[in-house]
Order: sequence, then C-alpha cells, then structure tokens
Amino acid sequence: MPQSEPRVALGDPVLDEMLGGGVPESRAVLVTGGPGTGKSTLAMQFLQTGLDADEDCLYVSTEQTLEECRDAFAPFDFDVDHDRLTFVSIHATPGRTVEGEEELTLQSLDEQEVLGPGFDAPFTGEYIRQYLERYVPCDRVVFDSTSGLSAISSDENRYRRTVLDLIRFFCDDAEATALLTAEAHGSDSLTGSDLLRFTSHGVVELSRRSVRSDTHRFLEVTKMRGVDHDHRTMEMEITPEGVRVGPFRRSQPPALKDHRHTPVGIPGLDALCGGGLVRGAGVLLQHDGRANLGALFSVLLSHAFETDHTVTLLPTISLRQSRVESLLEGHGLALDELLAEDRLFVIDLIGAWDQSVPNVYGSPDSGAELTDLISDLDNRTDRDRFHVVNADAVTHAFGDDEARQVRYFEEAQLVEDDDTLLHVSNPDTVGDRIGAFYRDAADQVLDVRMEDGGLQYVTLAKSPCGFVGTTSLVEYVEEPPYIRVQYPPQTRENPYACE
Repeated sequence: MPQSEPRVALGDPVLDEMLGGGVPESRAVLVTGGPGTGKSTLAMQFLQTGLDADEDCLYVSTEQTLEECRDAFAPFDFDVDHDRLTFVSIHATPGRTVEGEEELTLQSLDEQEVLGPGFDAPFTGEYIRQYLERYVPCDRVVFDSTSGLSAISSDENRYRRTVLDLIRFFCDDAEATALLTAEAHGSDSLTGSDLLRFTSHGVVELSRRSVRSDTHRFLEVTKMRGVDHDHRTMEMEITPEGVRVGPFRRSQPPALKDHRHTPVGIPGLDALCGGGLVRGAGVLLQHDGRANLGALFSVLLSHAFETDHTVTLLPTISLRQSRVESLLEGHGLALDELLAEDRLFVIDLIGAWDQSVPNVYGSPDSGAELTDLISDLDNRTDRDRFHVVNADAVTHAFGDDEARQVRYFEEAQLVEDDDTLLHVSNPDTVGDRIGAFYRDAADQVLDVRMEDGGLQYVTLAKSPCGFVGTTSLVEYVEEPPYIRVQYPPQTRENPYACE
C-alpha cells in the first residue's frame, strides 16, 4: 500500500504521528488489551475525533447500554449525545426464533426493536449485519467489543466467518474506518484477539505493568499493513480528553540543542542518530563480541579521512594491522600513505601492529603516559580529530581507576568542539562498574549485537538526538559504503531528531 493512502486520525498527536497521520482509511484496526487498559476510551476518542470533523459515527456495544456508556464516559470530554453519533447495542440471549427453535437470539441491550415485532433473530453474523445495515453508510465505526461474539465461538469456522463478514460490512458496505476492540485472552482463545490479529488490517496493543511499584499503561502498534509505523512501546495516560500517548520526544528539542554531528557515511545510521555521531563529546559503541564490526569500522575510518579528519586509533583485536589495511583498500585508501602523511596514528595496546612502522606506537606504561602521548599526537595536526578508542584494552592495560582518569582527560582536555571521540566496548569483558561508567560518561550510546539467526542490529540506546530506543537492521551490500543500516520509521518527518 502506498504511503500516500488517506489516513484517519485516532485523535492523539503522538499516536497519529507513529502511523504517519493515522490508520489507513476504510480499514479495520484491532485494539486489544486486558481489562482497564483503555480500549473503550481510545475507541471513543477515535469517534470524537470524527465528530469534531463533522463525520458520521457509529458506536456498536456488545457490553453496555447507552446509559452505562454515558456513565463510563462521564469523566471525559466526549459528546456521547452528539447528533452525528449513533449508539446501538446488541447481545445474545436465550429465546425462540420465528422457526420455533430455542437458541441464542439477537437482542438490543436498550430494548430497541431489532428486526421486527414478534420476531427473534438467531444470534448470527448474518442477522447482526442485517440489524446494523439501517445505520450505514457512515465514516467511522467502533465495535466494542468482539468478545461479545463469544456466544458463537464454539464453532471456529462460524466465528471466523462472522468476524470477516463484519469487517467487510464495516469497510466495504458501510464505507467506514473501523476500530474493533477485544479482550486479550490466551493464545488459544477464539474470542480473544488471536483470530482478529490476522483478519484486521492493523493491531494496537494496550497493556498495564508495574514500573518500580507504580502501575503504568503502555501502547504498541504491533501491526499496520502498508504503513512504515513506529514499532516502539509508548506510555499511555488516561486524561479528560481521552488517551495521551508519550513521550512526544525521546531526545531533547532543538531549542536545547548544544551539540553537532559527524555524519558517518551510512545514511540509515546517520538518520537513526539524528545526523550522525555527536561531536565534541564521548560516543560509546557497545557490542556483544559476536557482531561483525570490521565493515562498520572501515566506513567510519574511511569517511573520517574523506572529510579531512586525522584519526587516532587504539585498535581492537578485530582492527589488527593486516585487517585495517585490507578494509581501507576496499575504500580506495592506502594504510602506509595515511600513516606517512600524519593522517593516522595508532597506539597499539594489544600488540597487533608492527611498532617499527612510523606513527605506530607501543603501549605506554600508565594511563598518564597514554594521555600524554595522545596529546602529543593531537598537537601534530591542525585537522579535526577522530579518536577511536578500544575502551576494554585501556581498562585491561591500566585498571579501572586509571581507565576512568584517561576517559575524563580525553573529553575534558583533548576533544574540542569539532572532534569526535568514539569508545568501543564489550561490556561482558569488563566489570559492571567500569561498563556502567563508560555508558554514563557517553553522550551517545550505540548498541550493536548479533542474533542467533545471524541477523545483526544496532540500537540507539542513548542520545541527545535521533530515534532513541529504535533498533535497525545492519546488512552488507555490494556497493560502497558496503554496509546498510535500516532507516528508522518516518525519516521524512522525524520528530525525535534535532535538525
């Protein structure tokens, strides 16, 4: 489905932004969750948004009468008696049909006439549809809830047909955009959300859980066909206006922007980070020891050289001399020329380089000697500097205390506004306290990991800008820069990035 398909707003700015403007028009969306998660409130807010736009709306309740709905929605700013809102209620009750059969029959909770005097209709999808036909066409429909169809759930095929027929009726015959609610039951429950997840165009899941002893509500769009939607879990509050989804931002607004970026030459990664790596402050790249970082480092280094930076490298074991030479050759760069031209300095803490080569230095005896050496190397260039530091090697070589002093010195004394400082660490190889220290000291944290199936991902775990909390696929391609990072959703209108 093209992204330009008309959208129908749900009524909350953040939720609608997550969906690129709302749910696709004339489609059915399932809202599922446990009791008290806000399903009916979100559904009525969806209708109120339509009423405010002079649209015709239909609320079908299988659980409450109009008076009960008035009481339930009394704390909210909803106009339940709006002249463009039609409220109907249906439920199953034991009775005798016109054929004389004793079975569940279709009745109205408000004791309205359903099909005609003296005629009890069987509680089937056909007769539910026939009853609702008198209230269409309309613009928006809420069916609250599909759990009220449990009377026909003993027959899986019959229940499936009923659900599909209702969805087709709402979206095709009624020409409406529909929200259907369902209680979240076990995965084997036909009357819960399991079947509707497959038949609905989209799924919005609501939940409640404890956060440090306080109960919070959460919302997640787990499915929306044809929509590049935001997959992240959001908080949801119940307010007098309805539901409020947040946070509006996960990074600071442009008015508080106090940083600049260094683009890294990978468009998806730059978009994820809101423009690239943060300049003038520490960036931490965490990894799990399984992820292949070589290609990523090759792009970072080559782009730094192409943008006229001088690189100071404290290599990881994966950046041994022969590997770096090969990686740079893939980008048309010669390692020996970069070293000879004072474009690259290497401080080899792990013994993986030929230290007789100019600009390759062995491991200093202390953290203080390391900072002195880095300072001397920085003074040999007038270019902007790009520091890539194997934080684990610094910790292992000098211990936690000296590693902390090196880290403080780097950011306080070495890194200027246009410089980039990137630390690389596998938290599993250092202690929890020093690992936490590196995360705390960094302005930006990227977490790179490899799943069991061989898929590699990067998460923006911390940042003053960008799609904080978003996880993107990392893959390799045949053309430069040879690595692709999946774009975050809605990159054209990125509410989380600082332009």
